[in-house]
Amino acid sequence: MQFPVKRAFVRAVPLAAGAALAATALAAVPASAATTTLHRDDAAGAPYSGDWQISTVGPLNFSIAFLGATVTANCEYAKLTGTVTGTGAGTLGTGEVGPCTASNGGTSPAITFENLQGVGGQVSHAPVAGGRDGTLAVTGNLNFKLEGEFLGRVRTCYYGFRTGNSTGATFDLFNGDNAQRPVPSSNDLQGTLANIRLVKQPGSDWLCGDNGSGSGQAVARGETTAGSGVFDQRLYLTS
Repeated sequence: MQFPVKRAFVRAVPLAAGAALAATALAAVPASAATTTLHRDDAAGAPYSGDWQISTVGPLNFSIAFLGATVTANCEYAKLTGTVTGTGAGTLGTGEVGPCTASNGGTSPAITFENLQGVGGQVSHAPVAGGRDGTLAVTGNLNFKLEGEFLGRVRTCYYGFRTGNSTGATFDLFNGDNAQRPVPSSNDLQGTLANIRLVKQPGSDWLCGDNGSGSGQAVARGETTAGSGVFDQRLYLTS
């Protein structure tokens, strides 16, 4: 996710994202779905309310088209934390993406997201036969900023996430006993981010790539002991 030059990734500074990432971002969820319950452990567990964390399994993958070529980037991890209730309503607090490497050799250090407040969405129990158990629909301006040196000066690019024609991103969620879950080695609640478009925003330098995409996989966990900061509580989504 960079300009196709050696130093393009070094100055990458995201402004706002929610799942960006992650495959599965923690989003502020202002409205509760009447037929959604987030449980501890399994379908018979008590509703879970408290802090939770979304963390990627494997890298986050990005690509951006630039002058007819595709530049790709792999980021080692992403972590997003916030709060959630048993009905799926919650808030997003912090987010971080680990070091990234681009296909042209550029790199960037770990980055902390900024301005995550104001991103909204809804966790919903929305099963599909032979597929997902629910969705996380994130709405709002999921935008980020990239800066890189190209042709003698620093260029600035702004990108936003889109799902179809709508601002934001929609993620498929899978319970830990769903045979179709993206991370078979884990029994956690999981999400997958795919077919998300990155769209260049106004204010970008004319040399910025026009479009792109992102993908990744992640697991969601709560805290067994509230306030501990240890995310070891398995979560489960039902109606």
